[in-house]
Amino acid sequence: MKEDVTKFLSWVLLLIAIPAGLYFGKTFLAPFAIGVVLAMMLIPIMDWLMSKKLSKGLAVAGSTLVLLLFLVFLGGLLTIQAKMISNDWPEIEKTTSKYLKEAQGFIQEKSGLDPKAQIDRAKTMLSKLGSGGSAALGSVGSTIANVILIIVYVVLLLSQRERFKEFILLNFPKEDHLRVRKALKEIRKTSGGYFYGMLKAMIILAILYGIGFTIGGIKYAFLLALIAAVFSFIPYVGNAIGGGLAALLALVSGGPSSVLVVLIVMTAAQMIDNYITQPYVVGKEVDLNPFMTITSVVAFGVLWGVAGAIIAIPITGIIRVTFQYLPNTKSLAFLMGNEKPVMDLESVKQQVDERNSA
Repeated sequence: MKEDVTKFLSWVLLLIAIPAGLYFGKTFLAPFAIGVVLAMMLIPIMDWLMSKKLSKGLAVAGSTLVLLLFLVFLGGLLTIQAKMISNDWPEIEKTTSKYLKEAQGFIQEKSGLDPKAQIDRAKTMLSKLGSGGSAALGSVGSTIANVILIIVYVVLLLSQRERFKEFILLNFPKEDHLRVRKALKEIRKTSGGYFYGMLKAMIILAILYGIGFTIGGIKYAFLLALIAAVFSFIPYVGNAIGGGLAALLALVSGGPSSVLVVLIVMTAAQMIDNYITQPYVVGKEVDLNPFMTITSVVAFGVLWGVAGAIIAIPITGIIRVTFQYLPNTKSLAFLMGNEKPVMDLESVKQQVDERNSA
């Protein structure tokens, strides 16, 4: 009885200590976890470069350069499209002013506040938000510092990957090394596969959005498609954020009819994404059931914010693979995965009867 109580209390302490450690250590752990996942994603590129007789240092540099070029590419596309918007800014400003006046009239009708009172209240709210301006600037600076730190982690992890692998193997007896190597290979595949799958899904979504917006005659079709697709990297919430931004930009540049086209196109594209792209392109790479997928996104989102939501699924996939190869946690791996139960009720009843008779 005493042993059972001790075991129960140990699990309770773990369930409290692990989330607390993740939350209070997020300043270090979140960038490091992102760096680990990105490094695993870049390992195949590094191996390919080394197979072309490049030195390890050049292969690390080349792999990191691929990551930087991808980020620069996305930033460049958004910059080009922003310049296109700036050319039509006077028209957009005029339309925005029109909708603002209509909104003020609606608010006055419902609440009795005249436009001047509405503006005064808005100024009061903005002044309160303004008091956190220095914090916002600090947040921007912190984000830039974290991006640089993540790139540094990626370079160091790729450079020292063999040392980390050897460190892990040294903690297991030699007879288990084959099993551990297999687990590490599957972990790498799960982590990198998720992001490659999400990248493919993002490209497919961008193409679907772009075609739909263009056919619907939406202004800045490519920009809207890119914005909506890029935000899909954030599971579940990202589609709502990206869709909201796209709808807002469509409203001020084209009117209510443009918003309707955006919503129809995004709904159709999301159905294709949810029933075809995600299950067959992304889902098979991670092998998590829907419950664990949603729970992990919510949990890591609470602990680490947007960064946690983005990497929640690959991290949970890595944990599932780790549990699969550890003898005492295979039941947890089964609980997290998509594997179908093999026992029927009769088999369970038979096992219980045999245990009771013994």
